[in-house]
Amino acid sequence: MHKLTVIVTAEESADDLKISLEALCDQTVEDFYVTIVLSPNADEELRDLANGYCDEYVGFSVHTAPAPGIPASRNFALGVAETELVLFMLEGDYVNPDFAEEILKAAEETKADIICPRLYVSGENEPYYLPTADLLATVPKIDRFDAALLHTLNVPGRVFKKKFFDLYSLRFPEARMFGDAEVLKFCVYHCDASLTGVAGAVYDDKNGVFARGFRRRGEPDGESLRAAIAFFDDLLSTVRAGIEDDTGGFDGDEFTYGTALDVYFDALTDGFYRYFWFLTDDDIVLLRETFEKITAEMTKERRDKLASTFADLHFPAMYTSRADAAALPMVSLLIDFDDAERLPALVESLYIGRLPFFELFLPERAKVGLPERWKDCENVRVLPDKNFFAAARAAAAGVVLNVRDPSPLDPKILSELSTVRAPKTVYQYLFASKRKKTSAKTFLKKKGMGLR
Repeated sequence: MHKLTVIVTAEESADDLKISLEALCDQTVEDFYVTIVLSPNADEELRDLANGYCDEYVGFSVHTAPAPGIPASRNFALGVAETELVLFMLEGDYVNPDFAEEILKAAEETKADIICPRLYVSGENEPYYLPTADLLATVPKIDRFDAALLHTLNVPGRVFKKKFFDLYSLRFPEARMFGDAEVLKFCVYHCDASLTGVAGAVYDDKNGVFARGFRRRGEPDGESLRAAIAFFDDLLSTVRAGIEDDTGGFDGDEFTYGTALDVYFDALTDGFYRYFWFLTDDDIVLLRETFEKITAEMTKERRDKLASTFADLHFPAMYTSRADAAALPMVSLLIDFDDAERLPALVESLYIGRLPFFELFLPERAKVGLPERWKDCENVRVLPDKNFFAAARAAAAGVVLNVRDPSPLDPKILSELSTVRAPKTVYQYLFASKRKKTSAKTFLKKKGMGLR
């Protein structure tokens, strides 16, 4: 009987699922199972593809989850898997040909409960190996309070011993924003799981954070925000208790605790503050109060470092309500094209960008292309077609930028632009040049000339 089951969840893209399955077919060893779990909403093309692989390859099986969503699919697969080790993949993710061989070798040699490979991230942004995950991949025995581990709580690719899921009835929570982290935290900090790294195995989070919007990670909302706060509060308590057990006391400025505070701050920033317009005013107040609570525990050096790291977001939080943010935007974006079919993708990319404080001006003729959920958003301004640009510039409260390219906006562009110290008259040039540069990189990557 094989030791490893690879669980691949698939919701909507046959092309993405094929990437993952082909990678598993190209492994240098064959002693592992592949369990494909389809969403109940999966279309015929996705089902045909999955069934085709199961017909052709021994050890492949396909199932339909009882409910939509990645957590439901994974939890169902855990009831089916019978191996010692499990790996959870998302459709579109990739593993290098040596992945299974290296994982199984590390499991045999170290007997570790959790195995951490290298992590490669690719998507719209520049592809790169995640430095903190790389640090763990080179360590044969990882301490549970290692700073690199605290910084990579929510990354994919780790292989777990299934015993944790069986012994403790452990399952992935429905609040998906930190679902992976919740499972890892329980295993490592509450069950004292042993960890090892394996540099020869590479997991590619191929689609990155932004490639398909929130579908891969879940939309931030009040429920997810409260779940995240509870998660990190528990993590801080666990780290503090560990320090007290090891040293007999707690001063509050220990490196490990400071690192945990940084991770808390970074995760809320990355997962929620950036997605400002998906939250209610009550959520925003809670978020700001949480940031204030976290920063109050930090040393001045750490606060200064965070202010520098997140200069584009202008911490501490500028606004306490959506109306305030709409009234005092950093940039005013004027839609300067008539392609209504491509407008939705552009608008969605703005709302999941790293800089949420913008206002969006559209001519009346373009309103038909505006996604439904943003039509009544406080920062959307629809003006008559006649004299649109003159009226928009007169009403704009931020730096005016004409958006002439209807393709989705790279999430880094407005963020980088907000930290530039230059006359407002050159911002349009900088904006256009950054978009052109990003478009060129994307074109080359699609032609196979990007990094791998």
